Amino acid sequence: MQSATPMKYTRYVPIPSEHSFPLDGGRKGWGCVHEWGLPPPLSLRLRSGQASPVEGEEGKKPVVASRDTVATVALIVLLLFSHSDATAQLRKVRLCAPGLGSGLMHAYGAKERGYFAQEGLDLDVLVARGQICTMALLNGQMELSSNPNMFDAMVAGKFKGKVIYVSAKTLGHRFIVAPEIKNFDGLKQKTIAVSTFGGLTDMLTREILEQHGINPAKDVVLLQIGTPDVRYSSLKAGVVKAALLASTQGLQAVKEGFRELPYHQPPWLSSPVVAGDELLARERPMLRALVRAIEKGHIFYGQNPAAAIALIQKVQRIENRAVAKQIYDDDMLRHNPGGGLEEPSMRRVVERAREMLKVQKNIEPSEVFDLSLAKEAEAELKKMKWEP
Repeated sequence: MQSATPMKYTRYVPIPSEHSFPLDGGRKGWGCVHEWGLPPPLSLRLRSGQASPVEGEEGKKPVVASRDTVATVALIVLLLFSHSDATAQLRKVRLCAPGLGSGLMHAYGAKERGYFAQEGLDLDVLVARGQICTMALLNGQMELSSNPNMFDAMVAGKFKGKVIYVSAKTLGHRFIVAPEIKNFDGLKQKTIAVSTFGGLTDMLTREILEQHGINPAKDVVLLQIGTPDVRYSSLKAGVVKAALLASTQGLQAVKEGFRELPYHQPPWLSSPVVAGDELLARERPMLRALVRAIEKGHIFYGQNPAAAIALIQKVQRIENRAVAKQIYDDDMLRHNPGGGLEEPSMRRVVERAREMLKVQKNIEPSEVFDLSLAKEAEAELKKMKWEP
């Protein structure tokens, strides 16, 4: 099937580097500014090979939003509304994502194949810092977000909304160690890199260590190192002996002689699609159509590896097809085209967030999840025997 509309990739805006927003870990210095102040549109950057993938890892320390951050969100809104007339007939839906990682590849595929247009929708994806995505959704300037921190905001009672689609039930990180480390016991009294204390990689690293009988507070030394590329550089320099890395860096590390230690993947929300309660009440048919298009993209992504690998190379700027294929293979281990999540896993991720945020109130999964749209869409596609 040919694409109904030409694919429009994400918009890209300059990000302030000194301020953060509630439930963000102050991931400072993230964002690229062109020499004229604004970078060229990401669609041009993708064609020229300049765009770079970003892993969405946020800490949880609440701080006050700055005036510069508010101004940035205003700029984002202006950019999102500066569309051409080509898609004027379609209902625009705006989603803010903290990175160009694998968690949104099926949505890009759905856009490229015209699945959103078939539903009368035009999905506009903005890639920005997690704090900007959080603020934009809280202020109603975006309809949707795939920022995992929004789940924390809901558990903390700072945002009334629901997870309506679970792109993957686990994370795709690889636990990479120095060549001389043979197993997890070999990490005792060694240093391990994490992003920020309270951030995603910190929490997951602690959980992995505990799986293997290692007390993260006593048996190892955790160092706040920062983003995946910096953690990888620290590992290569010998500053640390282990680091949890995103799939791309992890594959490169193994290729360069580092060792990967396998671990049991705990349930974790990866790129969850979050919508506000008000939008759910007001625009449920539109959201069902959107989820249906996302599910079509997810099915296509899983059934067409060659096209999916090419998409990964284009969007994530990966020249080596073998690396893109390995990323795709990793994605297939977490492939979740129905967008659902089992209740025990829902309760686990809720309790993890409650524990981290020190929320005393009991939170039922139904207060932060509404996966009925995904279930309905999946049933519709099965009934009509839809194939990409």
